[in-house]
Amino acid sequence: MKRKYATAIIFAVAAIGFTWVSPYIAMYRISIAAKSVRLENLAQQADLPAIRASVARQLRTAGETASEDDFKGMLDTIVSPPGITVLILHGKQGADGKRHDFGMAYRSWNEVVLRRSGAGPAASQFLLRRHGIWDWKLMDITLPPELL
Repeated sequence: MKRKYATAIIFAVAAIGFTWVSPYIAMYRISIAAKSVRLENLAQQADLPAIRASVARQLRTAGETASEDDFKGMLDTIVSPPGITVLILHGKQGADGKRHDFGMAYRSWNEVVLRRSGAGPAASQFLLRRHGIWDWKLMDITLPPELL
């Protein structure tokens, strides 16, 4: 009987641990998909239309006055595998020479925000939304102030 309880406790702790770590695993998958420079790989891990709308709203709010064609080109550059890769890697190596890993803050059970810890306000923020129990999808990117 004790063995059954011990096994149940071990599985419960493992499930809780994997649930807590799953956003980091999702961010790793997103960065690998972005580095592969294949849009279909990134589209599986991120909601690109939602990210595009968010980035457009941030740029317009910041007072971006480029022509419509230039603005679309800017959006295409930012919301592309290379653009998202740059945002993910931005702030990884801090000015202090130290490596800054992602810090995580749950907004709710279904939303988590990841950003480079120690990178200060110059780091991008990534909003992941839960899909299923352990799957996450990138839904929003908050650009660093220096890009606005």
